Amino acid sequence: MDASQNFPFFLLKNNSNDIIRKKKNVFVYHIMKGIYRMEKIDKIIEQIKQNKWIHYAIIVIIGIILSLPLSQIQIRETHDGFLHLLRMIGTKNSLSIGEIPPIVAPYFCKGGGYAMNLFYNPLVTYIPLLIKLFTPSYAIALKVFASICITLSGITMYKFVHEVTKKRTIAIFSAIIYLIAPYKLGDVYKRFAIGEFASFIFMPLLFIGMYNLFNQDRKKHYYIAIGTIGLILTHTITTFYTAIFCMIYIIFNMQKLKQKEIIKKILINTAFIILITMFFTMPMLEAMKSTEYAIFDSKIMSTNGDYVYENTLNIGELFKDIGEENQTTYIIGVPIFVLMCLTIFTYKNVDKKYKDFFIISLLFSFIALYASTKYCPWLIFPDFLCKLQYPWRMLGFFNFFSAFVVGVNIYVLLKTLFTKDITRTIVITLLTIIMVLYTVPILLQYKTLDPLKDEIQETNVIENPYIHHFSINREYLPVKAILVQRTYLQEKEDRMYILEGSAQIEEENKQNLSSSAILKDVTKGTIIEFPFFYYPGYKVILEDNTKLEAIETENGFVGCKITQDMEKTKIKVEYKGTVVTYVSYIVSLVFAIIFIVYCYKENKKR
Repeated sequence: MDASQNFPFFLLKNNSNDIIRKKKNVFVYHIMKGIYRMEKIDKIIEQIKQNKWIHYAIIVIIGIILSLPLSQIQIRETHDGFLHLLRMIGTKNSLSIGEIPPIVAPYFCKGGGYAMNLFYNPLVTYIPLLIKLFTPSYAIALKVFASICITLSGITMYKFVHEVTKKRTIAIFSAIIYLIAPYKLGDVYKRFAIGEFASFIFMPLLFIGMYNLFNQDRKKHYYIAIGTIGLILTHTITTFYTAIFCMIYIIFNMQKLKQKEIIKKILINTAFIILITMFFTMPMLEAMKSTEYAIFDSKIMSTNGDYVYENTLNIGELFKDIGEENQTTYIIGVPIFVLMCLTIFTYKNVDKKYKDFFIISLLFSFIALYASTKYCPWLIFPDFLCKLQYPWRMLGFFNFFSAFVVGVNIYVLLKTLFTKDITRTIVITLLTIIMVLYTVPILLQYKTLDPLKDEIQETNVIENPYIHHFSINREYLPVKAILVQRTYLQEKEDRMYILEGSAQIEEENKQNLSSSAILKDVTKGTIIEFPFFYYPGYKVILEDNTKLEAIETENGFVGCKITQDMEKTKIKVEYKGTVVTYVSYIVSLVFAIIFIVYCYKENKKR
């Protein structure tokens, strides 16, 4: 068929219609046909540039590429992977005995009951556990969750940068930089720091809300609550330091705080944050009030200036090609650093609409980088600032803020150096490929040992759930138990003990998180220690329904004091949870529903 039959003749001038109809001017015909094809190519390029779903598809593809080595790593050999495997199994054990909410894992620490879920952020426990319903093993569920986190962090970064700049080209580049950041990959593949790499999803969402509130129409302010709630429920340390950066950002915008609408919306978001996260924060605060736990002890956790300074980095470590042994990948990436330095050439041409945030991001990037090095005076900082433990965690914040800067720099350079869209598209494609390929040597260092061993390990834990206290982290134990972990805990049997006074213990029966026994010849003032570590929520009751106060013994276990002489009685201790816990869950659920409705209405207004 003659190509001219489908040619759009209306594109030509009227005075050339006769020529075209008769097909006499072949030269003009082919020129116009070429122009038509170029216009189609330009339209396709424009569609690629402006269609967010195409960009999301690119992010997902890159996320999948970055996730491929997950199938070849052994969770047991990462720094924190085994702990998270135990948390999932422990939570499943709690649910299987009817403990709702599942706070205390019944079999861990030699059957003493270990409350990981009381202190560890719940989102990174419950979501992988839901994924486990569709996977054959806990390890695979964790890997699927990690892959989802990698990809979602790119998508939320894309949304954030587009919100600030309204340029999808900048957004896609920033998202790619955020995805391939070496520190983030080390977080996944070497440390498997599930809370930290999950929190990278929510930092961009928080700053969408912050930027919108102070610099735009304030109709997306509720992202402040969404991002902060996500941070609180994934990683406490990241939440704390993100809050510091947000406070500095608010100081930069201090004059705008005079506006009542901004104050009102800050208070609304704060209220939702407090009420929705109450199910996690209130039981933890209740526990903190009841006794001292290792997680909050600066000496045990080494959360002091001396320890933090010991773990600071030399400048050279930021540019090494491989991660440090037994630590993580510290490199920031030479390409990323070079693209950051191009600010010298791009600064004048950065759009005034978002130039202020560009400057702030540049400042925050270097603050985060500086804080990770030995030049930062951690030794003189107060202890509350040293909860970071490892200053190289600040590289996560560098990755976030530098991704914005680099995205803008690339956009400005492309716009300055190349005038034609097709040329820019070719360069953008090449840059994207180069940046993705840049991660290959980084990913190759995470070599497999034997992923199948994870399933063997899982089976062993499931079939033999009584995990020794030295086979698990002990930071959620009472401080008193930590002090005797190498003496009393080593020798202690899984039964009741008489610490003071006298009594005979007979017919003892321990099952899950409850224990009962017959007491004979009990003298007043006798202190009984039960085989459970002390957490709020244990109830002690005698045969005649007399309730005794559950106390913490000198060894960090649940105990009680007999208030009168008794010839014979039956005693029972059982974990029931606290009123504060149950009320907190109800309040959080109610306000989560209210918040969803509120966001829907705010979005409708917008």
